[in-house]
Amino acid sequence: MKSGLGPVVRTGKKASVKATVRVDTAYQESIKALWAGVPDGRFVGNTSVFPHQQVLFIASIIDSAGIAILIDKWQAEDAVATVKGPGGRPRTATVTTRTALILLLLLTVEHSSQLVDEMAVVAMSRLSPESAAYLGLDGAMADVNGERRSKSQWYSPIYRSLRRALGTIDPKPHTSTKRGKFPTNKEVDEMKERWTADELGVKQRRLERVNNDLLQATIDMVPEEYAKFWEGDTCIDATVVPAYGKRGAPFGGTHGPNDPSAGWYRRDHDHNVVEEGSKKSIKKAVFGWDLTIVVQTNHEPDEIASFPKLITGIGMTVPATNLIRTATDIYTDISRRQLKVGRVVGDRGYGASAKAADFQLPVRALGHTMVMDYKTEQLGRGSGEEYAGAMQVEGAWYCPSMREDLVNATILLRAGEIDAHTWRLRIAERRNYMLRAKEKPDAKGSVAMMCPARGPGATARCPLAEGCSTTELSDGAVTIENYPDENSRGAICTNKTSVTIPATAGAKQAQDLQYGSERWSREYAVDRNGIEGTNAYAKDGAKEDLENAARRRLRGYAAQFLLITFTVATANLRRIQSFRDKQLLAKSAADQEVRIERQKARREKRRSREDRIAPWGEFSLAEPDDKDAAPVKPKRTRTPKRVVPPPLTT
Repeated sequence: MKSGLGPVVRTGKKASVKATVRVDTAYQESIKALWAGVPDGRFVGNTSVFPHQQVLFIASIIDSAGIAILIDKWQAEDAVATVKGPGGRPRTATVTTRTALILLLLLTVEHSSQLVDEMAVVAMSRLSPESAAYLGLDGAMADVNGERRSKSQWYSPIYRSLRRALGTIDPKPHTSTKRGKFPTNKEVDEMKERWTADELGVKQRRLERVNNDLLQATIDMVPEEYAKFWEGDTCIDATVVPAYGKRGAPFGGTHGPNDPSAGWYRRDHDHNVVEEGSKKSIKKAVFGWDLTIVVQTNHEPDEIASFPKLITGIGMTVPATNLIRTATDIYTDISRRQLKVGRVVGDRGYGASAKAADFQLPVRALGHTMVMDYKTEQLGRGSGEEYAGAMQVEGAWYCPSMREDLVNATILLRAGEIDAHTWRLRIAERRNYMLRAKEKPDAKGSVAMMCPARGPGATARCPLAEGCSTTELSDGAVTIENYPDENSRGAICTNKTSVTIPATAGAKQAQDLQYGSERWSREYAVDRNGIEGTNAYAKDGAKEDLENAARRRLRGYAAQFLLITFTVATANLRRIQSFRDKQLLAKSAADQEVRIERQKARREKRRSREDRIAPWGEFSLAEPDDKDAAPVKPKRTRTPKRVVPPPLTT
């Protein structure tokens, strides 16, 4: 049977088809007649034409971010630095970087899949003549041999445009392997060897800038009348996003994953990392990346925010690798964009796990403060930090004579030896032993601290500081009896004014708020719940569907990071739209105040319910520590079969 495609020319093992094919008009018409019962063109998927106003809006976001200009500039710089020989395929049709990014964002904001195939459909049939002219996709660009480009003919120029852009910002170049085949371990090793070149560090910084500048463009959309209410407070967290692959990735053997820039995310029943070769049971295993995001939070956690809480920073890395460095890089980039500084809230993966020199100190140097939780071994005197005779207990500096039941309060709570009410009382009693700041920190972060029995606002009575209090003590002041003997007293006990504690002392666990206090409890709990809600918001299967890797199939680290950032930016846009729509519901300023009070009442009602699974304030028990054994599941009992009673007899 003839195929109608012309003679086949044999060239070695493979066969190729001659380029010229005779057009049989009668054959084409007969095929069209067979399908006369269905509409012409595309009738599955999105077919509507984008309003020109929408195209202009999306273009304004790309232009405001300035990312297309940056990429083109870097392409020019790389072209000058790279010496190329003569030759090369002439480009008959070129889609600009700006146009390609606009097409991609158009698809993303309507929650369509981020596929080059879909971008080709947009260029072919989903743009008005006005929009096509605006994007440079009309005229000679839209024609091939006197006929309009088909979808397949749009695909190549759009794909090449994206790949040129990605090549400029890709620190981990991806080499495609044979379709449907995993690369061999040798091919993976060869690919990774190309990631060690010096210029790849430059490309990593370029990629991070492009992605964060895109987020900044969405942040800048919020009117100053609302944006001014954000005081720089943020929460940071990482969430896993899977890589695309019908069969995932092999655990080992002779072949590696299709995308070697990703890695295995393994967690046990307590959400702890399961190392390679560990005997712990794995509850969740995902092949992908750790996506780190920073989200805006409200300075007053119990108040309704007067601004949309947007994602302000983003980073992506292999799971359980470079998590802390990524977090620090995000806050450094936030500083580059001159955003406000405030408190930084993070779970135990950050404050409790990072080295102070890698996270706490550089982030504090940018002007931020820390709010963090601790692992069990870090509670009480777990930090092991002392300075000038003062001891650090769960992030704060205390008198060395503080009672042991107060020092170990949180340890006893987690061990189940005291209840939450007793714990809160002991945390409140700790304040009487806390050192107080005499003045604000200096430029290096050092701060002068006073003994609790000295100066104005003294909270303790101590024979070593007799007569040093400048105000009358309250009835709640404690009397210190077991003060250090003369040979073991530090400067905090002997200095009559204050002791300057440097920023490096106890930096790993230091935080401005007293751990476990009511204020700390609200800030930590509300902010942590807020960022978990943001993760769920971006993963909504009916909207951005961030967790669905099938919607973003381009291979490679840079391609995936860029597509994911476009998705996150869309989540920001949706939050802005939702916030604006709620503002427009109010008929007046007074009506808006009433609506806010109703929202606060609903929130308080939910928070104060006695049957809440995780009541507010029980945060210290919400994040389990390392445990080797998985929790024991209750045994399932078989439901007894229903016994049918015998029929009644008369």
